[in-house]
Amino acid sequence: MLRRGSLIVVGLVFLLAAPAFAQKSTPASRAADEQRALLNQMAEAQKWAGEQLWHMKEGIDAVPGMISELKDANAARDADVQKLRDEVKGLYVETSSLRQELEELKNDIGGVNANVSGFRTFSGFFIAVMILLLAVIFIMTIRR
Repeated sequence: MLRRGSLIVVGLVFLLAAPAFAQKSTPASRAADEQRALLNQMAEAQKWAGEQLWHMKEGIDAVPGMISELKDANAARDADVQKLRDEVKGLYVETSSLRQELEELKNDIGGVNANVSGFRTFSGFFIAVMILLLAVIFIMTIRR
């Protein structure tokens, strides 16, 4: 844009300066050549500005496609985040149920320990009775 403005200013300077040079005994063909050169420069500047506008239009036309792609990527990311949240919730529930099962196992182990203690007491009593019976049988066999 700055270049276009400077070219226009330069062009105007040449247009204003051309009649002054033409009055100082310069041939008319030279003035016409200068005007053509100025017009050519202005045409080049306008062509360049048109190309720049075309590039900007292309960029602006590409924006909706880029926005659509970003929306799709964002939606996919949101779906992934939701899946991960659901998985974390499932893992939390599973962890909670495992904790409950561990507490139940601790209670069951406590019950087994109590049963083992009872069984040891009962087995000790049973062994003592068996030894006593063996002693009685042995004594009775010796007495005869």
